[in-house]
Amino acid sequence: MKIGVIGTGLMGLPIALRILEMGFKVIVYNRTTSKVEPLREAGATVAGTPQGLITASDCILLMLTNQDAIESVLFRSEFQSFLSGKTIISMGTISPTDSKNIQKEIIKAGGNYLEAPVLGSIPEAKSGTLQIMVGSTEAQFKQWFHVLQSLGEPKYIGEVGSAAALKLALNQLIASLTTAFALSLNFVQGQGVDIELFMEILRKSALYAPTFDKKLQRML
Repeated sequence: MKIGVIGTGLMGLPIALRILEMGFKVIVYNRTTSKVEPLREAGATVAGTPQGLITASDCILLMLTNQDAIESVLFRSEFQSFLSGKTIISMGTISPTDSKNIQKEIIKAGGNYLEAPVLGSIPEAKSGTLQIMVGSTEAQFKQWFHVLQSLGEPKYIGEVGSAAALKLALNQLIASLTTAFALSLNFVQGQGVDIELFMEILRKSALYAPTFDKKLQRML
């Protein structure tokens, strides 16, 4: 099976490398050609255009930042016919409305669409331990489960839009936790309290979240 990956930036690169490691044939595309060189060296095929990648792939994973980026890659008039019979899985963070709009356009072009935003970062992408929230039909989830499972733990959420909504809700929680931690850390520093002592007590309490330690050094 040939898996295409469009967007090989911060998360797209380790995701594509992980899929390669799991034995899939991988085709990649990025507007900035230097970003695909590590993948070429690892054995991936580099497509010169999105059209070439779509044509050569059975399933296309998108790691793009927003609806505009996705539309610029998929919905240019000359690419529409190439979407027929293809499965597109969007793994970036976009709004439920945008995801539903993309689904409509892909179905109109004869393709299939799943949303699969992830929770986790580069280390989890490299190790295949991402939490993957999937919005699709149940049949689509079962069909592509083995591909998504190579990246982590896929969880069926519901129809398209539901997984996108859940990811945004989790992002809001992360943002709230990060802001609260930053405020507390700043107060502790301002009062001259030892940071390690603060963290020691925090880690043993019900207030602790692992994201605090991940962000600690960048906040000091």
